[in-house]
Amino acid sequence: MVFLTEKPKKPYKGRLASAGRYAAVAFGLLAAAATFVYGNRHILAHKFAPATGSSSHPIQPQIWPHAQMSHIGSATRQTILFIGSDERPKQGNGNSDVLMVASLDDEHRRIELLSIPRDTQVPFPDGHYHKINDALAEGGPSLTCGLVEQLIGMPIDHYALTEFDGLVRIVDRMGGIDINVPRNMYYRTGDKKYGIIRLHKGTQHLTGEQALGFVRYRHDALGDIGRTERQQAFLVAVKNQLLRPETIPQLPAIAYDLLRSVDTDLTAVDLGRLIAHAHTYRSYSTIHATLPGSFHDPDATRPGDLSYWIVNPKEAHYVAKRFFIDGVVPKNTIQDPQLTRTWTTPADSDH
Repeated sequence: MVFLTEKPKKPYKGRLASAGRYAAVAFGLLAAAATFVYGNRHILAHKFAPATGSSSHPIQPQIWPHAQMSHIGSATRQTILFIGSDERPKQGNGNSDVLMVASLDDEHRRIELLSIPRDTQVPFPDGHYHKINDALAEGGPSLTCGLVEQLIGMPIDHYALTEFDGLVRIVDRMGGIDINVPRNMYYRTGDKKYGIIRLHKGTQHLTGEQALGFVRYRHDALGDIGRTERQQAFLVAVKNQLLRPETIPQLPAIAYDLLRSVDTDLTAVDLGRLIAHAHTYRSYSTIHATLPGSFHDPDATRPGDLSYWIVNPKEAHYVAKRFFIDGVVPKNTIQDPQLTRTWTTPADSDH
């Protein structure tokens, strides 16, 4: 399913400081938490190369934004895709470990966070179905944003991309975060750095490394779905920590760490607009949800079959519009596979 009409850009990798001026920058943890901090830094451009050992059907990166969708942030809404990368040193481009659509909704004075499970099965431009988290390694933030737009049927204005080290630095600079750990968590990740997740059940103050373990852990009954819920709780905890009086003296240092750790296509104009409205976000309500679907376990009789989160495309569009426009949080995230396959738009729907 080809969803873009413009000529594709070549894949790219790396971080190149843009020529020219410094810009006033604010973005209190990746805009998803909607708390913005102030600092100065180069605006960055970002490049990604094709992953080594990727699919035998190379996926060409696609130009985003969509020709069919308006990406100019309206006067009442700014939507940013938060991408957390699992890239490891010397292992090439990573996949996305976190995908969350964050919308700052001025009309309804609301912050809306919609998580997309990393195992969500979507059609790629090569005509094959893949996990959506493969898009970052195959085509960078551009392909990732394009696939998310296709999935939810709503435009993404900008993206913000960070890796493990960035999250750890930012949380440590804030002095940690208070969060409720819903269960004991222990897991060896296999990584040389951040190789062990060890957390105890209960409300506690987490360091940066512990917070990383909290958002990465997926070895419970709900797997990826439980993890998206923890990621949402993490962002709310970050917002709360940034609003504390004792954190204010650390804001310049937090801004510096933020800008070292985050790749974003937000321009100086975009950031200036966010800065101008930053004081209003304190009073906004926050809602969060995960895109509903059903689990697909690998079929041993089908070579190469993988575990997926299966989403009905029509339902995804319906849920996203109700969530972002009406503020309606879906009641049942985990569905029976039959319901996912046969879902139809409710008769009384006006979306």
